Amino acid sequence: MTELSNLYACFKYLMMFFSGVIFIAGGVLLGLGLWIKYGAGSFIQAIGSFSTQFINIGYICIGVGSVLVVIGLIGCCGAWKENQCLLLLFFCIVSIIYIAEVVGAVLIFIYKDIVESVVRNTSRVSLIHAYAGPVATDTISQAWNLIMLKYHCCGFDNYTDFTGSQFSNSTGLSYPKTCCVNLKELACDGKNTANTIIHEKVGTMIVSAVLFVRIGQPRNED
Repeated sequence: MTELSNLYACFKYLMMFFSGVIFIAGGVLLGLGLWIKYGAGSFIQAIGSFSTQFINIGYICIGVGSVLVVIGLIGCCGAWKENQCLLLLFFCIVSIIYIAEVVGAVLIFIYKDIVESVVRNTSRVSLIHAYAGPVATDTISQAWNLIMLKYHCCGFDNYTDFTGSQFSNSTGLSYPKTCCVNLKELACDGKNTANTIIHEKVGTMIVSAVLFVRIGQPRNED
């Protein structure tokens, strides 16, 4: 009888542990969604017309995170109070979520290259057609300047992203001042492309990961 009681107690605390993990995961997703919506205002402007989809991702994170927080609470309360109804509800919901996660993981694996390609293309479109320079006051230019200064990158892949861009055509320069390793360096003149002068760090993952608040639409070339 004692062994059975110990086994039951072990199962009870194991349930509480897994419910706690779900609760924490929900809290993380909820926080991420709120950060996407309210805490990364500059970056969304850099991805131009694709920014709406990323805003939707923020809403999804908020929704899923909130659900997981509630599920975690149900599991913890059910295990602590030994309530069969709450435990049954918890297991049903977790089973459904598990199936959905498996399906989601498969879809992400299948379409990850497409998503990366879309992010890359839309971000580069805003850089080529809308970026106006380090002193420009429009939202997209300010967003790109902040990204390059904060994350020490130059364009999306490297300085060649500015070739044929609105910025390059209007100034005759190969890259803006925000690409410079040292902004006060005289050798960083928009022409010198030495790796000691400008940042070579690839901004691909930065642009794909950082999230946003306001939506900036790229301007078309005249």
